[in-house]
Amino acid sequence: MRDYDSVESLLAAEECTSLHIECSTAVSEQIREAVRVRYGSRRCAFMLCDDQGFERETVRSYLVLFARIAGQGHSAVEKAVAHFGLADMVERKLKGCTKAERTLVDLARVSLAEPEVCFCERPLFDLGAEARRAVLTWMAERVEHGTIFITTAEPLREAMLMPGIAFWYEDGWFMAADVSEEDSEPEVGDVFLGDEVRVCKIPAKTEGATLLLDPKDIDFVESMNKANYVSVRGNLYQTALTMDDLEGELVRFGFFRCHRSYIVNVQKVAKVERYTRNSFNLTLNDVAESSIPLAKGRADELRKQFGW
Repeated sequence: MRDYDSVESLLAAEECTSLHIECSTAVSEQIREAVRVRYGSRRCAFMLCDDQGFERETVRSYLVLFARIAGQGHSAVEKAVAHFGLADMVERKLKGCTKAERTLVDLARVSLAEPEVCFCERPLFDLGAEARRAVLTWMAERVEHGTIFITTAEPLREAMLMPGIAFWYEDGWFMAADVSEEDSEPEVGDVFLGDEVRVCKIPAKTEGATLLLDPKDIDFVESMNKANYVSVRGNLYQTALTMDDLEGELVRFGFFRCHRSYIVNVQKVAKVERYTRNSFNLTLNDVAESSIPLAKGRADELRKQFGW
């Protein structure tokens, strides 16, 4: 496991790797300052949750200003507007933008700098499926060109969608949520064969009661912060079953272990996306249009098993 007892040791050990950290606002501020110190001599860009100012500017004038600062021309602004889906709001003033829209505008602003190091607080916060896709595609492309991303304060599931390594912070430690699966063989659950009837209910806890969940109602299962959760209609319920136990029970109902930390109901998958050769994502048709990471080592197995 990649566990670190300080942000300085984390940044030193993983200096050339993009890092995505689930943490509190206070810890995010510590990470931001550590990034400033460590990477101060490199071309850096920052996007913060509490970014203010420029509210009288329109989206276009705001981006033009930062394009000039970055030495970019009009074509770069138009490319950013198109990529982040801002074409319908370029004449709107920033004070009239929603939080999600302002996030996209600020990411477009950051993109104009073509940074070597990019620090972002909650870059996927409250974004819809298409907006998330635009952000993740941009990040994957920049990583291919050598950009290092440090993101903070996103929930672990969102952190794991971004290219790099996801961590969570707890009791003074930064702990890796996953290890590379590129060299491991995908594990395929036993296919259920036979005519006998088996009842399957997945037990989960909520407010002192035990729920018995029907597999067809489950959108996905995720493992985070050393606990396992079942997602049903946008709600997460903790279960005492291990991921291996869950995979063994659910595989015969059309579930697939798409990642070390995720088991997905394939019936709920609406879209399989490949951002770069190493970056895959599953978009579900659940109430939240959830984005679920698909590990590179399991993409081929998914294709073979379901003919996609």
